[in-house]
Amino acid sequence: MKKVVLIAACFTLLLGMSSAALAAKGDTELDFGIGFATAPYDESDLGWGLNFGGGYEFLQLSATRNDTLQIRGDIGYESWSGDFHGFGFDEDVDFSRVPVSVGCRYYYPIKQVKNLRVFGQASLELSFDSIEVGTPFGKVSDDETNVGVTPGAGVEYMLNKNFFVQAQMKEHLISDPYFTMQGGIGFRF
Repeated sequence: MKKVVLIAACFTLLLGMSSAALAAKGDTELDFGIGFATAPYDESDLGWGLNFGGGYEFLQLSATRNDTLQIRGDIGYESWSGDFHGFGFDEDVDFSRVPVSVGCRYYYPIKQVKNLRVFGQASLELSFDSIEVGTPFGKVSDDETNVGVTPGAGVEYMLNKNFFVQAQMKEHLISDPYFTMQGGIGFRF
């Protein structure tokens, strides 16, 4: 059942991006990011994460400010490793998440710096989680699916007409919440 939900979520994300690809030039973007993630539980090291997303700027809120609202979808992968201390044992723990999210991003241009925009965002997230714990008797694993919300903020700088760099941070408010900071590149068409 979890595989069916993951396939459906990925299909929805790709369908949304393909329909956005028909939009006018400058309204659609694809981006890729890599960064760090805080541990979703107390006894782990800082983890890492990847993110792939896309969006369509569907609404310009003010002609004088040129601020826009974007609908977007993202899929990511976050991974953590650490030690489990309990029941008199010290064992390894591996935890991973595949968050799939759909939401909106509000862009606001900074007039003092040409090609710079800041953004705030909010998304609904469906997260596919996996944890594996080593014990003296072998490895124990568990998979679950969780739903949450993901507020965030960031900055985007256009390098030229089509390419940009960005930095963003998100708080994943879900069971075992965590925080991500990522930098990345993107293409606008």
